[in-house]
Amino acid sequence: MKTPLRSLLATALLCAPLFASAASTQLSPEQTFDLYSRVLLEDDATATRTLNDALKPAFEGQDAVTPNPGALAKALVEPWQTVLASTGASIDAAATEALYAKALRDSKCRATQSVIEDNEYVEDQKLARITYTCQVPDLGKVRPLFAASLADHASPASRKQFTDAYTQALQSGARVPVSGTFTLYPAKDNGYWYSGNFDDLVGTVAGALAPFEDWMQDAQAANAPKVTGIPGCDLLLQQHRSCVAKIAPDQISGVDAMAEELKAKAQVQSVEEMTQECKALRPLAEMMWTDECT
Repeated sequence: MKTPLRSLLATALLCAPLFASAASTQLSPEQTFDLYSRVLLEDDATATRTLNDALKPAFEGQDAVTPNPGALAKALVEPWQTVLASTGASIDAAATEALYAKALRDSKCRATQSVIEDNEYVEDQKLARITYTCQVPDLGKVRPLFAASLADHASPASRKQFTDAYTQALQSGARVPVSGTFTLYPAKDNGYWYSGNFDDLVGTVAGALAPFEDWMQDAQAANAPKVTGIPGCDLLLQQHRSCVAKIAPDQISGVDAMAEELKAKAQVQSVEEMTQECKALRPLAEMMWTDECT
């Protein structure tokens, strides 16, 4: 997958006017989050009107939210199209967009709790940490089929089995909960709540619907040298070492230091924590990579 999913989603969001987003004091942080979810993921026109009505005093009577319906569903089509291209199958773009739009609507991400705390970076300012839960398709049985479809000399039948199972899971398969956190900030004398970064919501759901990039990395990680014991970290170290050796061999000691630090952390942190840390490190490392590394 040459185009990271998060980049596609960011592009989709930026196609619409940036959400100058906030919520009135009449809305709790939980209510605010729920409206964001319905606007961003479910293309809910009623939620858009409700949020805009609440925001009018903060935006001189103007609508603050100008959604771009269908943008996220369209963005999700590209990684699936890339997967299908590798199997030789064709894609019905309109039908696929409709499939993803339904899956997004059915996610029903809703706040379960909010905690108001001090903002450690801004004096005398608070922030709200929202915990939320979404309902996403259960792809547990699909993942092994994806791995099988990538195997050397995989048959067309095995690839079709994967694509059919994935489509069926999106359409009408069982759903499982996924959780996340989302931050809201106060504005205008703490009278409004807002967020200018939707990745903690959109990325969670999109990653659950189209996890191909993560699955591909996990498959590659199986062959990476075991340094930390965390597949995502070991793959990152292998790829980063290979790249640095090509473009800046004099800096390989920096990769060694990175490996030792991650190895030490893996002794005291959970697999989930390490996986998330290495996911956060990956885009920083990839910024250094040139075409010679691919």
